[in-house]
Amino acid sequence: MSLAALAMYSQPLDSPFIVPVAGCIMILGIVVAGIWSGIRNREIQSTERLAAIAKGVAVPPTIEEMAIMHGKPSGNATRRRANIRLAGTILVWSAASVAVFFIVLSYILRERDVLSGAAVGLIPLGIGIALLIDARTQTREMEETAASAPATSLQSTYPTDRSL
Repeated sequence: MSLAALAMYSQPLDSPFIVPVAGCIMILGIVVAGIWSGIRNREIQSTERLAAIAKGVAVPPTIEEMAIMHGKPSGNATRRRANIRLAGTILVWSAASVAVFFIVLSYILRERDVLSGAAVGLIPLGIGIALLIDARTQTREMEETAASAPATSLQSTYPTDRSL
């Protein structure tokens, strides 16, 4: 039966490809909605800041600006470091779990060849250790930056006089 005949006589929702296609479309839709939401959020913040400037009101500093003024790492840098540390920890424990799984499987099956599967755990172990080292390096860099950065007063940077 040709493809055209199959398409003509079958119902579109009876296709075995409807679930994977719908899943891909859903994932694409979620990604596009997230990107659009972020752009819209930045647009609204920008509009509010421009309106405040047009009225002559002192624009309050953003979270990142306040963190920089106080010599602390920004929220994004702290969050990124925490995410790197979390990913590294998860990968190290995943590697340990894979190795233990193959060791236990080898014991149950009484087959030494199964132990070679434990080597699969070396890949996430290496990546996890590298991420943990990176998180520690970032922590050191942030501590050095905070120690060397002079503390700036909010009053000197953003005056509170609203009589403009």
